[in-house]
Amino acid sequence: MIALPLIYFTFIFILLLYKNKKWNLDLAATSLLMIISLAAIMIDINDIYGDYGINEYSITFPTLILFCVQWTLVLLPLHLISQLPMQKFPHIKRSMLIVFLLLIAISSILMIAVNFQDIKEAMLMDAIDVSNQHYKELHEGGKQSDANYFMFLPNILVSIPFPTLALFLWFYTKSFVKCPFIIRFGILMASIVQAIISIASAGRSAIIYWVFDFFLIYSFFHQYLTKRIKRMIGITATIIGALIGTVFFIITFARFDMAENSRRSPFESLYGYAGQHVNNFCHMFVEGGDSPTQIDRVFPLISKISGKQFDLVEHYNNTEKYVRGLTSVFDTFGAEVYLDLGWPFYISLLILLYIIAVVIQRNWKEISFHRVFFVVIGITFFTHGLFAWPFTGHYTTLALFIIFFTSYCFKYKFKI
Repeated sequence: MIALPLIYFTFIFILLLYKNKKWNLDLAATSLLMIISLAAIMIDINDIYGDYGINEYSITFPTLILFCVQWTLVLLPLHLISQLPMQKFPHIKRSMLIVFLLLIAISSILMIAVNFQDIKEAMLMDAIDVSNQHYKELHEGGKQSDANYFMFLPNILVSIPFPTLALFLWFYTKSFVKCPFIIRFGILMASIVQAIISIASAGRSAIIYWVFDFFLIYSFFHQYLTKRIKRMIGITATIIGALIGTVFFIITFARFDMAENSRRSPFESLYGYAGQHVNNFCHMFVEGGDSPTQIDRVFPLISKISGKQFDLVEHYNNTEKYVRGLTSVFDTFGAEVYLDLGWPFYISLLILLYIIAVVIQRNWKEISFHRVFFVVIGITFFTHGLFAWPFTGHYTTLALFIIFFTSYCFKYKFKI
């Protein structure tokens, strides 16, 4: 039964490959779902339920079907986008684009500068100590510091989905727009700023997000890139990938050393990390029916406006009382929406995904530049949604507002 998602997504992959006749965004996204589904089978074969953030065995046939339905509805808009031609950037907006790219690049530099001391200390410490210190600070309520209002905008411009947008625009400028090297380098660094900052907490997720984003966006632009640019991107990806891979494995082996069950291998930790999504998704729908309604994680700006301080660790602890299992795990966006808001909102979200696909199919004839911002949101929703609800945090909500506004600015001409 656990093989159902792998069989299903393999069938979808073959179907898309036959229809597309070329590599693209939808095939890349489906291949990630196949990898996750295969890792879920490895978890089952080696029976590592209950370890590495994986809940006890909770897989049922209805929940596996629901898992496949959920991700089919996420894949559908990405598939439709993959079939559309990309419109070249309008020259009249070039100055606006350069200013926008500069803002993103400068914000990323400022964020690294502000966190430089923590990053430096983390690089000098053992990864186990970094991770222990991070979790200690979380349980103590985090580091207390005065608000830095000068960093308000930079905090927004490095929040989800801006790193994905920066990476997308890096590929876009490679393909369609002549852009100074220093700006192009700046936005490439902006795409990886969260992965750099995550070193300070020995976190792996930001690293994986970047890798998944790079894979999907490269697949999207593959048809537009020349052989020379593909070779250059390959070299760049190899260098960054080697650095990222090194950090990821160091953190993974450190987490393994922290584990109480020493008979497990680090490689079990890796595919436990990669495949836990399926079982944890099923667990939340099997065990989470009594979870209370909580809006702070899905709509974080509401709690911020009302003066409440949302604490994710406290949220996990409150929810675990009702779920009879771990909730600070990778259970996909759908399971988190279900836990916090119940069946009505979860089903409404699935319907919304279908409506988005219908709108794209009926109204989009090409991907003009202002629509790039919506494509990026779709990619972000997929890559981050594989793990959890992607838009937690009021900075992220404000980042979405800015992205919608920026799309509006690039769509229309203004006379002053």
